[in-house]
Amino acid sequence: MHVSAVQYTAELLLLPQLEALRDHGYHVRVAFAREPGVIPPRLEAFDPIDLRIPRSPRPLSATRAMTRFLATLRALRPDLVHLHSPAAALTVRVLPRALLPAGTRVAYTVHGFAHQWDGVTPRDRFLERIERLLAPRTDLMLFQSHEDHERSRTGGYRSRLVYLGNGVEDEWFDVPPCRRRGPLHALFIGRLVREKGVVELLDAVEQVPDVCLTIVGGELSSERDGVQALVHERAASRELAGRVRVLGSVPKTRLREEMAGMDVVVLPSHREGVPRSVIEGLASGRPVIATDIRGCRELVEHGRNGYLVPVGDIDALVGALRRARDLTDVEYAVLSREARARASREYRERRVFDRLLQAYEELGLSA
Repeated sequence: MHVSAVQYTAELLLLPQLEALRDHGYHVRVAFAREPGVIPPRLEAFDPIDLRIPRSPRPLSATRAMTRFLATLRALRPDLVHLHSPAAALTVRVLPRALLPAGTRVAYTVHGFAHQWDGVTPRDRFLERIERLLAPRTDLMLFQSHEDHERSRTGGYRSRLVYLGNGVEDEWFDVPPCRRRGPLHALFIGRLVREKGVVELLDAVEQVPDVCLTIVGGELSSERDGVQALVHERAASRELAGRVRVLGSVPKTRLREEMAGMDVVVLPSHREGVPRSVIEGLASGRPVIATDIRGCRELVEHGRNGYLVPVGDIDALVGALRRARDLTDVEYAVLSREARARASREYRERRVFDRLLQAYEELGLSA
């Protein structure tokens, strides 16, 4: 039973993994907070359970969610509960193990800890300590980020710690090479929330007139810092009108079509795990401009396959856009080849599935 806080994660990030487990012989269910509308057939095949785990501290809501969660576990008696977000992982692992059905084990894929390792805020220190205390209640911790894995290993996290990684489908490596013409065409892929840096990206694009920006992504109903309305307002402003397109969420086939017309991918996020949008860009042979944070700096080597900028630094973002714009065809081709080569070496999805299956089997969970 795989558990995510929101449908978005299950649909866009977990679905290929769930299908790989099913195809290998596992019986898989999935639980998340359902969004309004029809669930896509591929996700519906896993008989989703509506489980609304609050994404911010709400004791009453959390109590209701855990009551339903425990009732579901007692009815299904799964061999494994596999958690996929900080909200789900923190809430579920606070429960005494004695309340879980006998024999049920707990796994947690760390897509990106809620804390920053070197954060100076009380929140970062508090969340890091909680994660360390809850680690022994986890039979298996899987890490998308090398940095999270290594820091947990050296930081006394007492659990089975396994590097999982992240990856994309082989189809991304078939996106045709870019044929650069005219303005620099940049692509942002992500939820329209403030921590993804999309507002800062609009500020930067406003200062570089020969950059056109395409924004792919939407805002969930449960977002705490959503900026979708602001993004649409800015895109229609006099300074950006005609240079910014906001497409909302699109199918993967459409996204690959859009990628084919792009020169670079830009993700100026404040916090990430190992972002799939960056891997999609690299696999497509597009250099990436990203923030120098956990996950992004594992993927982007400054000056080799893209550029890294400090979080929240609009001037640095402007500089990176100008640097990408001013690349010669030869310089761009070098970055493009290195981007695709790096993704091919390390970030193909099938390698992630192989590591996951091996981790399950080492835990004694053979299909």
